Order: sequence, then C-alpha cells, then structure tokens
Amino acid sequence: MPTTSLVIRHGTLRIDMEQYAVYVREHPVLLTYREYALLVYLASHAGLVVSTRRLLEEGLGRHDHGGIRAMGELIGSLKSRIELEGERFIEEVPGEGYRFLPQPSADN
Repeated sequence: MPTTSLVIRHGTLRIDMEQYAVYVREHPVLLTYREYALLVYLASHAGLVVSTRRLLEEGLGRHDHGGIRAMGELIGSLKSRIELEGERFIEEVPGEGYRFLPQPSADN
C-alpha cells in the first residue's frame, strides 16, 4: 500500500505534518496555530504567488477590515521565526501576495 509523505522539506526547513512540528536546521521552532497553518499552506504551494485575499479565504487570517494588515503582521512573525542568518523562505510580491521560495532539500 503506497504511503503519502507527511513531511515537507525546503532547504533547512522541515515541516512534519503528522507531528505538527517545524524544524529549521533540525532545531524545533515553536509556532502559533495560525503561523503553522500559514506555513503549511504556503510551503504546499511553493513557487506560486498566493494572494492575500486567497489566504484570508482559506481561513488563515481575519476577514475584517484589518485582515490585510494582520496578514502582513502574521507573515512577519512567521518569517522572524523561520528565516535565520540570511535564509529566505517567504517573499512578498507587492500588490499581489506572498510566495514561498522553493529550495532543494538540505539532504540533496
């Protein structure tokens, strides 16, 4: 019976969806529920620009008038936790949204 991988790897980042755990350089990273859900969504769509509106529709942020600003704050918080010493996993695409930057796995 084939199994589906429940691990997403990009460079030094590893997301273990079975354990709800995130690691950078094999060190655990503590994330809030929203940060974790946002990271999984973006990493699952690596290389694609995902609009802020789409992220809000997916339930990853608030839907009120502050939703767009709050999403920017959530992205900033997430980046501060996972992007260490010059690593970049998420970039803002002005006027469009955000893109998770695909990276080869550290073990490749």
